[in-house]
Amino acid sequence: MDTALKKDIYENLALVWRGAASREFSAECVVPDTMPDVGSIVDAEGVLTLRSKDTEAGSVLLAASISVSVLYMPDGGGTMQSLPVTVPVELRMEAPAVDTDCRTVAQLRIRALDARMANSRKISVRADVSAEGRSYQKRSLEIAVGMEEESASAQILTSTAPMTVVSDVREKTFVATDEYQLPSGGAAAILSQRVETAVEEVKYVSGKAVFRGRVWADLILSGRDEGQVFAGRYETAFSQIMEVDGEDEASPEITLMLTGAYFDLPEQGAENGRITAELHLAAQCVCRQSKEITYMADIYSNRTMLTGQAEPMELVIGVRSISMRQTVTGSAEPAGAVGEVLALAARVGSISIEENTVKTAVSIRLICRQQDGQSSISRSRLSAEFTTDLPAGTELTGVTVTVSDVYYAPSGAGLDVRATLQMDALAVSRQTITCITQVTEDAEAWAAAPPAASVTLVRVEPNADMWALARKYHSTMEAIEKANEGREQGLLLIPKCR
Repeated sequence: MDTALKKDIYENLALVWRGAASREFSAECVVPDTMPDVGSIVDAEGVLTLRSKDTEAGSVLLAASISVSVLYMPDGGGTMQSLPVTVPVELRMEAPAVDTDCRTVAQLRIRALDARMANSRKISVRADVSAEGRSYQKRSLEIAVGMEEESASAQILTSTAPMTVVSDVREKTFVATDEYQLPSGGAAAILSQRVETAVEEVKYVSGKAVFRGRVWADLILSGRDEGQVFAGRYETAFSQIMEVDGEDEASPEITLMLTGAYFDLPEQGAENGRITAELHLAAQCVCRQSKEITYMADIYSNRTMLTGQAEPMELVIGVRSISMRQTVTGSAEPAGAVGEVLALAARVGSISIEENTVKTAVSIRLICRQQDGQSSISRSRLSAEFTTDLPAGTELTGVTVTVSDVYYAPSGAGLDVRATLQMDALAVSRQTITCITQVTEDAEAWAAAPPAASVTLVRVEPNADMWALARKYHSTMEAIEKANEGREQGLLLIPKCR
């Protein structure tokens, strides 16, 4: 006969799916009649913006687009040209445990991007895109702490354990605007653009996640004079407040996705000489809080047969942020003679985690212009490793690697390059506890069991498990303690209790 148990209930959002995927996307573009033939491709850069994130039954669908600017030198010489190409992105990740009630956070990023000539009037663009996603669903975690009907004969062993749960998952969209100062003389057009985002600080204050960060825009612009090209790196700081569910000790995690980026040059003749920037972002928040739970670890009775069914339960007992920085150096491989460096950009490739080590590589590109006005690109690929000192039972999740700074210096016929990388991750600690989930009473088995001795004398080691001894000899820890007051250690008197 099953015995009703008293349970504590913890409302939370359980992680029901976590996955990653990568895929190549491509697009072709015909050079308009108003533009010259392609002689050589200099570079391709793009901005990825998320269009939609749909959680369906059994899958997560991410739709985005990459606005690519292909820089090329015309056939026969002339001024560097910029050809816009849009690469549509649609990536579906299989997620069997997911349904429409789940709340999903996702990240998309470009790992590699390049352009090739099909012929002098057609260009193909290829993008390697990776995605990561997590889906959470409302759950009620029930943990037995005792019996519904109190029993004087039932002996219950309870224990405590820390537990970290997700209390809220939500999203907020916002717009960051800014104005960027142009060099004297102004600009005629934006040839290429690239945008990066970073969250720099997150706090929890009275039911709100308060976070701040920055957006960096790398722009290549053409000047008003024929053949004039220059580059600029601009930054916009932002701060936001998001309402979240949580308690005083809640800890929010914020990730960002760009949903739109618009840059407008001033009208010709305008006095301000500034670029107007409008940056649309989606902030995704996973809010966690820590608790101490009580659970029933064992049960027995000295008047009837009580059998507890124990099951293992894995708990997240801690989540902490890890940030590490590393500088890697190398040499850029020039495609031709190194001239004036117009632009410098870096992109992080695939990221792998092997035990406590995060491995990745960063591709660095330098757009150079020679004295004859032709432009070329120099490349370098540098490897990086971040080794963490994590205890057993801890894993790294949500790993991102960003380039905080990148530099170059002339060296002989080439260029020396240096990049500073920052690795951010969550260290998740887990612990498995064994708790009672069901108790069965069998009075007939108790009646048929052979009688136990009224008193048992046992030789024990120091720090012996009193609960196990009391259970084995049909006693209680209180009775054993009382029976052995003043006795020497080593021999233990265990009275039988009813």
